[in-house]
Amino acid sequence: MKKNITLIFILLLQTIFIAQDLSSLNKLVDKYQSSKLFKNSIWALHARYLDSGKIILDENSEVSVAPASNMKLFTTSAALEILGEDYKFSTKIYYDGSIDNSGNLKGNIYIVGGGDPTLGYDLVKGSLPLDELMDTWVKAISEKGIKTIRGNVIADALLYDAKPIPDMWDWIDIGNYYGASSTALTINNNLYFLYFKPAANVGETAEVLRMKPEIPGLTFTNYMKTGKKGSGDNGYIYCAPLQYNATLRGTIPAGSKEFSIKGSIPDPPLFAAQKLISALKKSNISVKGKAIKLLDLQIYDDSKLITETISPPLKDIVYIVNKRSDNLYTEMLLKALALNAKGKGDIESGTEAVKEYLEKNGINTDGLIMYDGCGLSRSDAITAKMMVDLLEMLTKKKHFDSFFNSLAVVGDPGDIGYFSSMGRGTEIEKNAHIKSGVISGVRAYSGYLKDKKGRTIIFSLIANNFNGEGSDVSFVHKKIMIELAKLN
Repeated sequence: MKKNITLIFILLLQTIFIAQDLSSLNKLVDKYQSSKLFKNSIWALHARYLDSGKIILDENSEVSVAPASNMKLFTTSAALEILGEDYKFSTKIYYDGSIDNSGNLKGNIYIVGGGDPTLGYDLVKGSLPLDELMDTWVKAISEKGIKTIRGNVIADALLYDAKPIPDMWDWIDIGNYYGASSTALTINNNLYFLYFKPAANVGETAEVLRMKPEIPGLTFTNYMKTGKKGSGDNGYIYCAPLQYNATLRGTIPAGSKEFSIKGSIPDPPLFAAQKLISALKKSNISVKGKAIKLLDLQIYDDSKLITETISPPLKDIVYIVNKRSDNLYTEMLLKALALNAKGKGDIESGTEAVKEYLEKNGINTDGLIMYDGCGLSRSDAITAKMMVDLLEMLTKKKHFDSFFNSLAVVGDPGDIGYFSSMGRGTEIEKNAHIKSGVISGVRAYSGYLKDKKGRTIIFSLIANNFNGEGSDVSFVHKKIMIELAKLN
């Protein structure tokens, strides 16, 4: 009898402590919900325990909100399931025609894009940087005995459709590196660096110095100004795909000898062909023709395969996508899973495939709107509950470790995500694993953390149209995560 009374007393105390913990959390949410910051906003919150499904937070959780880069979790998880975590992309170099005894290729060289987002950029372990990639291709061409190419170097990007960017991306984004076009033949992350010399005085024009790599034919109309010292990168490149005159606006900071921003290559397949011609000529292999793009589908003779470049496995690509929030990689994965699941490598088939993947896994997609895979479109929408449902479902998948390891680790100085200094000395340090979402008027954190007893909490915190700075919202979301981690 005494044991029963003691057990009841312990359970009663636990209930009281849990209620006190939740009271503290609810007071925090109530305080900010009525603040100026969220007065005119949609603030969607959902958190629950993984083991029991007990709901901890539930505010506007089934209202559609723009997720920004939280959308990447939908696309990357779909890619891991549809393509498989060990899936690899292939880029092939072919020739046609014939090679005579003097090393004359009476034909063309073809670069056949296979949708590899990592090609020519060493962001993912195992991928070669641009110049090293070109060296391997030139070496392979040379080993075929080719000394002169009488024809052209032709870029084949026909595996995916010709629509380079989603319809609903903003004009301010698409000329910059984070708005790069996705084609079946991407190269160097489809970006270039543009270097400026800041003026001596604030408000004066910043001089364009150079670009790296050099993009043949690309010119600039320069309205870039010099901002205050320490003001950071507020420069924008306005340039549509296939457009070769870019307009420069905004400011770059004073006080440095030079300052660079990143732009998107107007035509990545064409640039890949141009870059290979340049590398061939440096190695004394003459090219009589020019760099062009293939317009009609072609069947290749495997006996004329020169070399093949294989990407790192998909799990390593997903690791970078979610840790570094790479838009290009995400859009490339969207088209890859579209091709695999729907037979067409286009954006619309990709978003359709993601929706079908969610529904197949029992997730209610009411409120889901996808115009891209990465969340750069302000017109995208999910619900906080849908996000938590996804995160819960993934814990049961064989590829969960690959997905979980791709999330940023809060407060871990050894992590490559953007939150290595966040939450230091608090309950979320090296505890919370999150994906953030940041575009104009949107701030989101979604992921996993553990409470004081080591129980996993899944959460999604998404704010749209707030009154204030995004950093203010991030501060509030950090406080909520800390309160979740304090639960007993």
